[in-house]
Amino acid sequence: MSDFKINKIKGPNNSEVSFCPERGGIVTSLKLKGKEIFYFDKETFQDKGESVRGGIPILFPNMGELKEESIYPNLKRHGFARNLTWNTEEIDKGFKEILLSNKETRKIYPFDFKFSNKGTFEDDGTFTLIQEIENKEEIKELPISIGLHPYFKIPSGEKKNIKFNFEGGKSIEEQINIWGNGGTVYIDNPKIDNPDALIEIEIPSLGTLILNLSREYKKIWIWSLPGKDFICIEPAMGELNGLVNNPQLIQPGNIFTLSVSFYLK
Repeated sequence: MSDFKINKIKGPNNSEVSFCPERGGIVTSLKLKGKEIFYFDKETFQDKGESVRGGIPILFPNMGELKEESIYPNLKRHGFARNLTWNTEEIDKGFKEILLSNKETRKIYPFDFKFSNKGTFEDDGTFTLIQEIENKEEIKELPISIGLHPYFKIPSGEKKNIKFNFEGGKSIEEQINIWGNGGTVYIDNPKIDNPDALIEIEIPSLGTLILNLSREYKKIWIWSLPGKDFICIEPAMGELNGLVNNPQLIQPGNIFTLSVSFYLK
């Protein structure tokens, strides 16, 4: 077991974010209006041999598993960024973490990149994560199909009472027997068709959570486990095997940006 250092930054309106650069840059806690919105399993966090259950794991360069015949045979489920140590620096109203390609990452993902993960608070306490991926290659395009894996706090017995108040949300409620039992439900990000669309979720004991996803997250994955006090509502660039089937290609020298904001009514 390891003792990883957690950094904390306070924001306005009784908000606070905690993160751990040593543990894949994960956001471990987010308090909005004084309420903790994330589930967090300390045992998996402290055991470096385990994937952390909780907070917001960062999934790069792929989200989900790749098929066996993948052109990246050594890339594991959800990529490698969540298992590496990030560099970090404080910025105004937040933090910035940076992950650079190195000799080891190039063995399994043969590209040079710079991945920045920036978290900032707005004056009303809204927390925004901005991800920037820079292609450091001189000639090659950089393929990505990334995402985030937030674990929102919800008593297990209350999952059936969650309300998804947005386009496509009713189908999520109707498929609780799938996502509530270890399966995954996939829906389109409503912002693709409506630039003003927000993800509004009524979570018992927490309140109404508003997520503002940039349209680059084309999909939303919903997943949970029976008996566990969380629901994962995951912004994703694509579907399973997206890094192979339909990756976003970043041109040499270019930067690709995505963002998601969290606000509690």
